[in-house]
Amino acid sequence: MNAPLRLERPQLLTELACERIRTAIVDGELGLGEQVSEAQLAQRLGVSKTPVREALLRLKSEGLVEVHPQRGTFVFRLDAMQVGQLLRYRATIETAALREAVSARREALVEALSRGVAAMRKAARARDQKELARLDMEFHGQFFAHCENPYLLSGYEVIRSQLVAMRHRAPIDNPVTSHQVLVDAIASGRVERACELLVQHVLENQARYTAACERG
Repeated sequence: MNAPLRLERPQLLTELACERIRTAIVDGELGLGEQVSEAQLAQRLGVSKTPVREALLRLKSEGLVEVHPQRGTFVFRLDAMQVGQLLRYRATIETAALREAVSARREALVEALSRGVAAMRKAARARDQKELARLDMEFHGQFFAHCENPYLLSGYEVIRSQLVAMRHRAPIDNPVTSHQVLVDAIASGRVERACELLVQHVLENQARYTAACERG
């Protein structure tokens, strides 16, 4: 006899709480470094503290919250040194993924990146900063989607959530141009030049990200 299908309500509530709190952090509803209370979040979400507690543990594993014994739980916040470490790590794995993606699926990569730039151009005309931040993340994710190396993708997932939060708080000034030059270099087969441009593109975020962390 088949076992009954049951909705795991506590698990569902945890998923919903995690998604809602993650969105609040990414969109800036909760500031960087802000202390968060399980009880207050539970009240705002209309749930018990248990799914909120489980959600915060998941978000801790994503790097979005920090738990300090005897002090409480806080939204993540990076100092200048940590921002530099984050961006150097990002540059390292993105260039590795780019090289492998070009070797494995260059034409498909160029097509995907070109579509991304076209979408950025449209969002830039509409001055839709939230959409631009999403497209920026999606553009860089194409390196991993096309490199066929699951280890690099796993390495990227470690910092993905923090990058999303930083992109929303510190959007780049020239999204279309800065990404189009990367596409042009890749399309023309200048892989090392593309990697140089990518490193420069990633590291130039340091001042903006540091300032965003200082603002909270």
